[in-house]
Amino acid sequence: MKYTDQNNSMNMYRVTKSIIVCLLSFMLMTSCETNDDADIIDQLPDDIVQIFGGLEYAASILEARENAIQSFTIDASTGGTIIGNNGTQLYFPPNGLTHLGGETVSGDVTIVLIEVYSRADMLTLNLPTNGKRDNGDIVSIISGGEFYINATQDGNQLVADVPFGLTAPTADFDPEMTVFLPEDCDRLDCDVVWEEDENANIQGGEIQNADGTWTSAYFAPLTNFGWTNLDKWWSYDGPKTLVYVDVPEGFNETNSAVYVSYDGEPNALAFFDTYDTDLDMFTEHYGQMPIGLEVHFIFVSVQEGSYVYAIQGATIGADHIETITTTQTTTEAGLTALINALP
Repeated sequence: MKYTDQNNSMNMYRVTKSIIVCLLSFMLMTSCETNDDADIIDQLPDDIVQIFGGLEYAASILEARENAIQSFTIDASTGGTIIGNNGTQLYFPPNGLTHLGGETVSGDVTIVLIEVYSRADMLTLNLPTNGKRDNGDIVSIISGGEFYINATQDGNQLVADVPFGLTAPTADFDPEMTVFLPEDCDRLDCDVVWEEDENANIQGGEIQNADGTWTSAYFAPLTNFGWTNLDKWWSYDGPKTLVYVDVPEGFNETNSAVYVSYDGEPNALAFFDTYDTDLDMFTEHYGQMPIGLEVHFIFVSVQEGSYVYAIQGATIGADHIETITTTQTTTEAGLTALINALP
């Protein structure tokens, strides 16, 4: 649903909400008590909105990341190359790893890799393509691959003393691609907002596949472990607007999320990273959504072991408000197929 007069609609929304809150407060004034169970509230009267649990959704993100981990072993003294399931290659030079104290590592080390190339994986792992500008604005970026890379020996964290090589296959090489890193985020479980690494150096080339064919690829020397993204800033000419998403009652930022995919851009997935508690709506809060853009809004939560979702196509209008009214349930595999099938 779109409105051309956002201020009037927002004011009416606030007034209506205030009246409801006052009525509920009066009804509950003599019977309110603290409930320490923040996961889910059930057996509520018909006139009170059930707030759905958020623990399952948070756990599903970490579980998806853990399930995506691929583990390899190399000899630190001789180095070596590992190849991920989706074609990502990591090359570690001989004697290139050290312990935290600076001592050169010898013997077997464990290398772990997560490789993310699809919108569906970006969603289930909560790794959207949100980039942070120098002025603090959060805008969309186009990804050439997102990666989690780490090296340990007997469970002890290692350091890359010299650069190791990341090679990411691509259908078409884009010279504007560069390296983006998250701010203060080297753990598996942290929230990721990507920032451009101004010292990055990406080159293009080709890699040979197992069947003898050749594929275009990005080559990037890295020294950091943790999350890395090959990206470029997304540019879109024309006016932009602030967008709000009204989700079903009982859902908010604690138990659900809202994403938007851009039709024709399979390597981008924007995340609505702000929740307006006055309006009970999600928003991207910087007014960076292009007017006239064709998109699909994606609402997602996890309840009772199933993904609760809604996918709605829309064309962005001025002061756009998207209302999610109907949800369905599916498995992670079902949601993955639906997201990857979007235009």
